[in-house]
Amino acid sequence: MAKVKKAVIPVAGMGTRFLPVTKAVAKELLPIVTTPTLQIVIEEAAASGIEEIILVTSPNKTQIADYFRTDTVYDKELKELGKEELVGSLRSLTKMVSMKIVLQDKPCGLGHAVLCAKKSVGLEPFVVILPDILIESAVPCCKQLMDAFEKTGIAVNATERTPRNKLHLYGIYDIERSDERYHYASGVVEKPNAKDAPSDFSVVGRYLFPYDVFEILEDTPPGKNGEIQLADAMNTLAKQGRQIAYEYEGRQFDTGDPEGFLKANIHYGMKLYRAELEPFLRELLKG
Repeated sequence: MAKVKKAVIPVAGMGTRFLPVTKAVAKELLPIVTTPTLQIVIEEAAASGIEEIILVTSPNKTQIADYFRTDTVYDKELKELGKEELVGSLRSLTKMVSMKIVLQDKPCGLGHAVLCAKKSVGLEPFVVILPDILIESAVPCCKQLMDAFEKTGIAVNATERTPRNKLHLYGIYDIERSDERYHYASGVVEKPNAKDAPSDFSVVGRYLFPYDVFEILEDTPPGKNGEIQLADAMNTLAKQGRQIAYEYEGRQFDTGDPEGFLKANIHYGMKLYRAELEPFLRELLKG
């Protein structure tokens, strides 16, 4: 079985929920404490053994490519000041994985964004990571999916149980049968009402696909707003008996909206600065 070496990360979105800051700063570069969410998920990929990162971005979002460069004026100034170590974690990361930029000319859905990476991925299985979703776990979530793929040989996507009152916010798996953490899906329902939801297993932003998902995406007609949806391709795989919802071990933080972003910052901030933050937060909550 082919080794999983590549990860596709869609980063072409406009980040409208974070305006006005995203008018000038790519949403994926907004930091959790001092580290951008994009860097955090790439670190997860690298720790999982991924060797190449394919960033699918917009022609208008040049900041993302610039962030990973080592030859900027700012880098030169840091070197002259003897402060290169302040970006040491970023430099170490760029030595662990290679980066490739692929352009998505216009937003046409998550499925279209993944399809843009077809030529760069080639005839290999690959991971898709949504940079909004941070997952804290002892074993990196991507590695958990890679291990599950090695065992099963079919598409493996992350899932977790979700409260009934939040099922309408996510894609939900229709589960045919389960084997411990392996839930064999017969379909995916996009944002159903709680009463119509086929299960409480939601789609989480980590996916591992065989390369022929590109053929499925090419044959997938555009849906709402003319977009090609990744969920439709997942549905096809599920109907073919080739889709597992893997119940990963870990804790998810959805930074895709301001509330989730703040929660993630508080969580990771407490891990770094608990002694300083805990009394401050207690005092703040009193008010």
